[in-house]
Amino acid sequence: MSVTGLELTISEELKYFDSDEQRLAFQAKRIVPRQYDQTWQYGSETHLCTIVASDGVTEIVHCSTGFGPSFPWRVQEVGATELGTDGEWHAYLYEAFVTSSMWPEGPPLGFELTGPGEREEWLRRR
Repeated sequence: MSVTGLELTISEELKYFDSDEQRLAFQAKRIVPRQYDQTWQYGSETHLCTIVASDGVTEIVHCSTGFGPSFPWRVQEVGATELGTDGEWHAYLYEAFVTSSMWPEGPPLGFELTGPGEREEWLRRR
């Protein structure tokens, strides 16, 4: 995904954040998107990923391949170069953000991780 396309995706994802406070907290951790290759344990290929936010300890990464496009968001330690396991990836930016150290309040009461296409149903039940 191009950086421009990723910026549009992030803008769309921010609409699902719970509050302006969350959106501002995420924006405060945004960095100039930086692309780099990550390896993975399922083969010798590498995957081009983009770091979109960082608090100096962890970073939020988007990767269209590997576990993406279904689960394109991950919170990882700064400097990680391996994609990790499937359970570390999120379908939505919101999920990555509220489970990261960038949002000190943590996930809201009743929070559930959702898969692709399940967000709308979860939002209706809230």
